[in-house]
Amino acid sequence: MENFSTVSLTDDILIEILTKLPLKSLFRLTSVSKQWQRLISDRYLRNKLPLMLSGVYHFPHNAKTGVEKPRFAWLSENGFEDMSLSFFPFNLSSTIIDCCHGLLLFYSSLHGRFYVCNPILKKWFQLPKLGKSNHLSILAFDPRHAARYRVVCFTGWLAQGAEIEIYSSETGEWASGLLHWGVDTDRILYGNSGINLEGMSCQQIELPEMVKHDGCVGKSGGLLHYSSNNGKQINIWTLNSSKWSLKHSISFQFTVEEPLEMVNFLAFHPELDIVYLWVPGKVISYNLMNKRFDVVCEFGLELKDAYLIQMWLHPFFSC
Repeated sequence: MENFSTVSLTDDILIEILTKLPLKSLFRLTSVSKQWQRLISDRYLRNKLPLMLSGVYHFPHNAKTGVEKPRFAWLSENGFEDMSLSFFPFNLSSTIIDCCHGLLLFYSSLHGRFYVCNPILKKWFQLPKLGKSNHLSILAFDPRHAARYRVVCFTGWLAQGAEIEIYSSETGEWASGLLHWGVDTDRILYGNSGINLEGMSCQQIELPEMVKHDGCVGKSGGLLHYSSNNGKQINIWTLNSSKWSLKHSISFQFTVEEPLEMVNFLAFHPELDIVYLWVPGKVISYNLMNKRFDVVCEFGLELKDAYLIQMWLHPFFSC
């Protein structure tokens, strides 16, 4: 021990070592010291870590038990793990009405309240009562920017706009707002629009083709993308300089042994030219550049009949 000398490692070397650790170990190491917490929260390290995958799913209708309530799972070192929501005392008396990047938004008609849950950390928060009728609720959360979220409730429809209430986790209060679409509301409900919650402004974006129930809008590589299933193939469109262009068409005739109606689009990779698809029992990725399919994860035997409703890919974040 007398001959042992302590080697001082630079932050760059420590970051390279930390990227080799399992994500659960990184969570635990944030409590070692302030230096380690700072390193693990560093944007450079987060960008080098693999994206985390989580999703909401349910089982198909069961004649004996009826329709199962939606459930939550995330991809860990042990595969796609079901996360019990028993820690949330209102789980049985409330319903999942929206979800965003691993956070779940519940509403209980019995208690007239919204709840935001983090099923991975097993934490939940009760929002103040809204006090108004609600027609549509949306949860907004981006873990890359800050550990804060917002809940947007549409409380009334106008001829060319809507009355909304916005809850902010920063203030802990609801705030009223008024949106103006610029077009008739019955058109906006079946189209697509972007809402800037900071400036309370709207931007209408015409989609490249007729809106379908399985259409999906997402952001990848800093550009807006849209996917649609025409029954023969899945088309991927990208919006650049206010103009849509067909980026790729995915055909499954010779690559996936499932009929196209059994294949659902799930998500765009936030940075790379990769999309994620659901076929019964598994999540697969498709690289738009080299046209390669890869299995991301397979549901275990206990989840083989599950149906994935929605999934997210988000960076590691300590919150």
